[in-house]
Amino acid sequence: MEQKILALFENVLSRKVEFNDELIESGILDSITAVDIVLDVQAEFGCAIPPTEVANILKTPAILAAWIEENA
Repeated sequence: MEQKILALFENVLSRKVEFNDELIESGILDSITAVDIVLDVQAEFGCAIPPTEVANILKTPAILAAWIEENA
């Protein structure tokens, strides 16, 4: 799961990120790339991130992976 999530971020962001990187606070992830990640998660894993939870779930790749495991 970790490698799939990191690859998803790398494809959208065109850069490598680490599993525990703070994406929003560091400015790596902005609102437009967040939408791209949300759409890719839905297409790849079949689960939709609630709009009110996007900022919390996309805080780090690790948090996203845990959420997908619980919701896919």
